Amino acid sequence: MPKGGAREGAGRKPGTLNQRSVEMAADILGSGKSPLEYLLEVMMDESADQKRRDWAAEKAAAFIHPRPAPVPRAVQFQLPTIDTAKDMPGAIAGVLKAAAEGEISPSEAQSVVAIIEAQRKAVETTDLLQRIEALEGRVAK
Repeated sequence: MPKGGAREGAGRKPGTLNQRSVEMAADILGSGKSPLEYLLEVMMDESADQKRRDWAAEKAAAFIHPRPAPVPRAVQFQLPTIDTAKDMPGAIAGVLKAAAEGEISPSEAQSVVAIIEAQRKAVETTDLLQRIEALEGRVAK
């Protein structure tokens, strides 16, 4: 049997709050205020530690100034014709080029590539169906 080291089950359990977190949670719950009210109070308290005031300001900012959702827009750029699965790499290269040149944003490029991927699946499914039907036609004869 090995000697030394942590024994099985020793130490703080995962997810257990440290003493500072427990005190802070008790302070917030005991105040009877909403989280935003509490954060604003801490932020405005000039006698509080500056780090704590900064922390409260950072956390309150998400409630007061939420990030605006991106506005979807139609994008226009040149893509080659996509008729077969072999055409897909060229189409994706066209999207990459448009993103690199700043015609479209990276998130827009990601959306367009997802559409190209759906097109690829549809083309491959159609090709497989045609091949299966051709094989079944040969076997039936």
